[in-house]
Amino acid sequence: MMENLSYILLLILQLFTVFAYSYSPNPRSGHLSAFINNKLYFISGSTTLDRAVISNDFFYIDCSMNFNSSIDSIPYTSLSYLNGIPSIDVAGSSVVGPYNDIILTFGGSSGGNYDYQLIYTFDTKNSTWNTLTTYGILPPIRKGVRPVFSYGRLYAFGGFNNFNGAYYNSLDMLDTRFNWSNITLSNAPPGRDGYVSALLLDGNILYLGGYVSEQTVGLDIVYLYDTNNNLWQNMSTAGTTPESRGYFTSVLTVLDLSSNPFTWISQEVSGNFIPPHLLLHTANVVHNYMILAYGFNYQTSLLSNDIYLLDISNDSEYKWVEEFKLNQNQNLNRIQSQNSSLTMSLGVFIGSIIAAVVSTASLIYGISAFYKWYKVNDASNKFVATPGT
Repeated sequence: MMENLSYILLLILQLFTVFAYSYSPNPRSGHLSAFINNKLYFISGSTTLDRAVISNDFFYIDCSMNFNSSIDSIPYTSLSYLNGIPSIDVAGSSVVGPYNDIILTFGGSSGGNYDYQLIYTFDTKNSTWNTLTTYGILPPIRKGVRPVFSYGRLYAFGGFNNFNGAYYNSLDMLDTRFNWSNITLSNAPPGRDGYVSALLLDGNILYLGGYVSEQTVGLDIVYLYDTNNNLWQNMSTAGTTPESRGYFTSVLTVLDLSSNPFTWISQEVSGNFIPPHLLLHTANVVHNYMILAYGFNYQTSLLSNDIYLLDISNDSEYKWVEEFKLNQNQNLNRIQSQNSSLTMSLGVFIGSIIAAVVSTASLIYGISAFYKWYKVNDASNKFVATPGT
């Protein structure tokens, strides 16, 4: 009987999986992405070329399993039924919180207007969207900002407002009490948007590329903000510098942050699933892959809903591939997690049957159990110059 119940439960779970993964996102650009606990989340973005329609779509890819990059094979799950999802375009995002389990969005525009709400947050533990009320010197709302979270503080540099044509070069900092302060230093980089930012292990925030006065900025100079000493400095990079760019298209070059000065390394890349030139897409490192998603396709002049997988497991050669495959240890963890979930589900299923029988003679009180778990991400000393990293 136990085997029959297990078979029935597995069949039901498989049916649920089929329905959950039947979702396919519309083509888009200017969206946000964040990777937390094996889920690659995607938020909003524009679904029209003229950027007149800003979606409030919210969905994720389940990265705890193997999958193919074809649109019908990707394990999507839609969360667009949730309340409070922001409708924003070309906004910034950061993963924050003591357990790195909260998605924070910053600024952006909404349907031709700049959204009056500066910050939204999504708590991945309880699946709720909220607006964040802040105090102090409120920053102007703008687009193209890449906020960085460090030791409980949020740093937001630059950005652009295309209504008044203003590029910002101020650095706004939000502290643990949700108070904003404006950091304006004489040697700050020129105002820009569409750059890339990254928090380094020594407490410096790296800023690279972007648009200044509607012109792309060269990648031969890296700007560093020292969060410990409140100082700006710049560094000329070594190696063969990639071409200037903003809202980065895919770059097959690695900036080695362990060298002094930082050095561009031409990376050997192979594979048959090479992406087109993209704009306003996202790129996230997920296990042994970099996942590029959506954006404006320069070759077709259309928006895309495709993803592209770059296998970065081999430092000597990266490879564009069709399949996302977990390694042996990741597969073992996934199987153990599935077995644990199946055991709990089967216990609940059998308990429900027993309770239903006993309830004909007596009143049964149910007991609910809640489970929580967390994961910790490793840091890397290599920076691949693509957005979302």
